[in-house]
Amino acid sequence: MSGFAAAVVVVLIWAAYPVATRAGVTGPFAPEDLMLLRFGVGALLFLPWVVLHLRAIRRDAWVRGVPLAVFQGAGMAALVICGLQFAPANHAAALGPGVAPAWVVLLGFLLFSKRPSIRMIIGAALCASGVAMLAASGASGDNPSVLAGDAMFVAASGLGTLYVLQMRNWGLNAIHAAAIVTLYSALIVVPWHLCCASGALWRVPPFELLWQALWQGVLIGCIALIALNHAIARLGPERSSALVALVPALSAVLGLLFLGEVPSSAEIAAIVAISAGVTIGATRGYGGRPAASSASAKTAA
Repeated sequence: MSGFAAAVVVVLIWAAYPVATRAGVTGPFAPEDLMLLRFGVGALLFLPWVVLHLRAIRRDAWVRGVPLAVFQGAGMAALVICGLQFAPANHAAALGPGVAPAWVVLLGFLLFSKRPSIRMIIGAALCASGVAMLAASGASGDNPSVLAGDAMFVAASGLGTLYVLQMRNWGLNAIHAAAIVTLYSALIVVPWHLCCASGALWRVPPFELLWQALWQGVLIGCIALIALNHAIARLGPERSSALVALVPALSAVLGLLFLGEVPSSAEIAAIVAISAGVTIGATRGYGGRPAASSASAKTAA
């Protein structure tokens, strides 16, 4: 699969994922149920492949998989799924993958001593203005808990950006990393669900259960993660993030069609600003000299 084809797959799944998850957590599913479906089903799909290819997986990949499982696995998923209890799907798309370029600028500079180009700075500023507009919209609305959901989405976006930057920096195999992240996350989520959950998951209508298992475990838990890793490896983190500009607008349309979530004028303006920021800021990489010595860069990495 080419890098651009992989990125298109990621965009389509990521745009629809907040809509499917919002329908689940505002319906018959608790957040811990969707976590179980995501990582439990994903682990079942990856486990036979891991057993067959165990010798091919580098030893350092297992060690580096621990922080990656927090960045793109159980840690990030918990923030997004819980946040969708409070905020609409278009907020999740805009404040999740939509603000990733701003995180790329900030974290790339702080952790990897990469000085951003002018275009990246302008794009990050536009993304930040969109975040501010969404925050103002949530604060002025009838439901102030929307702000809690928005904060979770922004934090999840930061974790996701750390994943993208570290994947590229470490050069891990796309499928190996996806399998390890899913398996490590399942080792946390599955026992936690068995001990603490109410058991309501098994009383959900079978069609809805299968539908969420498809979205959480197959599409997001496996296909999107592998495609994301391929896109990062072939296009780099900046060019991969550029294609994510389509996610907020597409997700807003899907939320309107399937959930009846009509975005306000402020939310539309914020989505436009964030999409423009992604497009401008992520079309070129870092510029200039490193902001610190190579020794400090290696230490930060």
